[in-house]
Amino acid sequence: MSNDDHDVDMDRYFNDPDYRKRVLGKDKSPQSNNPKRKSVLKRKMLLYSGIALLVIIGLAGGYFYYLVQGLPSIEELENPETAIATEIRSSDGVVLDRYFVENRTNVSIDEISPSIVNALVAIEDHRFFEHWGVDIVRLAGLPYYWIQGRLQGGSTITQQLARNLYRKIGFEVSVTRKLREMITAIQIEHNYTKREIIEMYLNTVEFSNSAFGIEQASKTHYNKPAKEINVSEAATLIGQLRAIYAYNPRINPERAEYRRNVVLAQMHNRGFISAETLQSLRMEPITLNYQPPSRAGRESRYFGEYVRQQVQTWADENGYDLNTDGLVIYTTIDSRLQRHAEQAVREKLAEFQPIFEQEWTSPEGEYMDKLWEEFPTFLRDYIRETDRYKNGFSKFNTDQESVVFANLEADSAFVDSVMRARTRLQAGFTAIEPSTGHILAWVGGADYGAQQFDHVHQARRQAGSTFKPFVYAVAIDNGYMPYHTFSKYPISFIDRLGNRWNPKDPSVPSGPEMVPLRQGLARSLNNVTVRLLPEIAGNPGTNQLDDLYPAARKIQQMAENLGIDMSDARIVPAMALGTADVSLLELVSAYTTFANQGVFIEPTAITRIEDREGNVLKEYVPSDIQEVMSPETAYIMIDMMRGVIRGGDGYHGTGVRLRNVYGIRQDIAGKTGTTQNSADNWFVGMTPHIVMGAWVGGEDRRIRFPDDLPGSIGQGARTALPIVGEFINRVQNDPDAPWGTDAFEQPAGFVMPEAPSGVERDPRRGRIGW
Repeated sequence: MSNDDHDVDMDRYFNDPDYRKRVLGKDKSPQSNNPKRKSVLKRKMLLYSGIALLVIIGLAGGYFYYLVQGLPSIEELENPETAIATEIRSSDGVVLDRYFVENRTNVSIDEISPSIVNALVAIEDHRFFEHWGVDIVRLAGLPYYWIQGRLQGGSTITQQLARNLYRKIGFEVSVTRKLREMITAIQIEHNYTKREIIEMYLNTVEFSNSAFGIEQASKTHYNKPAKEINVSEAATLIGQLRAIYAYNPRINPERAEYRRNVVLAQMHNRGFISAETLQSLRMEPITLNYQPPSRAGRESRYFGEYVRQQVQTWADENGYDLNTDGLVIYTTIDSRLQRHAEQAVREKLAEFQPIFEQEWTSPEGEYMDKLWEEFPTFLRDYIRETDRYKNGFSKFNTDQESVVFANLEADSAFVDSVMRARTRLQAGFTAIEPSTGHILAWVGGADYGAQQFDHVHQARRQAGSTFKPFVYAVAIDNGYMPYHTFSKYPISFIDRLGNRWNPKDPSVPSGPEMVPLRQGLARSLNNVTVRLLPEIAGNPGTNQLDDLYPAARKIQQMAENLGIDMSDARIVPAMALGTADVSLLELVSAYTTFANQGVFIEPTAITRIEDREGNVLKEYVPSDIQEVMSPETAYIMIDMMRGVIRGGDGYHGTGVRLRNVYGIRQDIAGKTGTTQNSADNWFVGMTPHIVMGAWVGGEDRRIRFPDDLPGSIGQGARTALPIVGEFINRVQNDPDAPWGTDAFEQPAGFVMPEAPSGVERDPRRGRIGW
């Protein structure tokens, strides 16, 4: 090989292209034209090409596998899961409350206004009925809009549904996510009809104000179901979907109105509304009937939470989630009675509160000054229960309570807020059908949002005189009659240690000394009730306190038979005057036994539970039904408690306001109750078809009405009874509400006993002799 073959002028190589070509064109290999060499090179090229192709196929296959892994399964496609709220419904089908993570109610396409569907198709996907999940025409046109700077999306309604239903697809901006979305949309179109796709979309999409699905969006924004939504409302709701905060009609009304008009214009362009309709509607302001999510479809929160407590164990044991599984729980509540009960409680508490404050406030004094003067420890006790007090030691860098109080009490606004918050009156009301035990109405308090404590079943307060009918029922069962008489004067008992028990009425009523039991109950006389105890105990004429305990045990047994929980009660003679704590639900349920001819039926709130498809999962029946007194005893008690409302010859019953003020003339029996310190006010009223009870008092037992103020409203007859009276009047004036006016019927063959003529009293025992 010559030197010319090996020596290259490198300067010339880089600067002379022709020289570079000649050098590169030289064949320096002596085997360059060897056919065998060429065959080897060819095989290598094929090998490398094959390897490259396999790598490309492998990468494509791996990406395809990765793509498929993010798609919903066939089972998921056929059974899409969304979080559906559980509904609590009344016996007449009205939604009372809801349990949810996402405030959503599924409805069929037949329950959705066509205007909503038209608005959706017009603004989101006008070729929806032509494409097969992916709009190729729209996709092809996107670059044209992008070049013009007009950013537009290419997702069809079906693609949006894919994202809403199958969260594993995700929402990131990427080719992978878009491909998954498109593939899933095509699968959805293969599995469902266009009608079903629209229905699923409108039930899953999120609207403004935490409303999920079109039904809840309609109720939240307009307080009506989706099927009643008009064209303008439909455009407003569908317009939100572009950006639920920006186009929220409550927060951004101007933006929402602009967006609504865009939707209306598109509805016109697609032939859904006329030009005249467009021009008319675009000039209208947006008018909402906004119901916050905490209230939309949640009219009876206290009762709803009671129902949750009753079904939670069953749900846990059977694998149901009350917040997501869309169960329907049917209850015994009548929505019409429930509505009137809630209105009666709200109206009467609003009436009582300023009177209550005025009774405790001096003419020129500050807020309820007489209360704080009479009970000087109360205010500081309430302040100690606040977070500001608990955090005060660290905030003021001290371990001295006096320093904390000095700082807190210097803040007059804070002190005033504590006083007002702790002196708000509360109330509870419930009504039960005596023949079935069905709870017909339930109001656990004034405002669930402010106070979640339920005064129907959670609160246990002293029963006061509403406990006395249980004492009289024991007496009737022991052979005493309504006409038997007892002295109206107080009596004293002494225990083995020489201590005296001196129960008595605030004052002795005028009239004869000997008072019939009928009048004693109607006027709620403590002295007469106490004089019954030796008789019931079988120790007539005794003044020994220990001799009265057999009577206390009999009264305890009667109360327990009527459904009162006496496990925490002190079984003492004073129990006859109502010292035991009861819940309003227990008390009203106990009274249903009198109205149901002596048969106690456990109160029932739930009738059945269904799944979202309407399949019955569980049915409820009362577990406790028993005859606890004879029909005759029950009717005698009803007749005696008629006197509470009607009064009698020469006397008024404590419940006479039900007739004189509220004008109720039908056959009603009842009993008022007021505890000794005027902290708890009660009234229970009974007809053959419904037993109603109300309680009024402070959230805290320390809050009470003035007990030495003439004419104070701090009596069951002046606070609890008016709630029942208002409820009855509202129901009677509502032609759609169920209400019966039948009178109580005497048991077959029973004749009300009358006092024998010509008999003399037994002075030792105080009753008419036989």
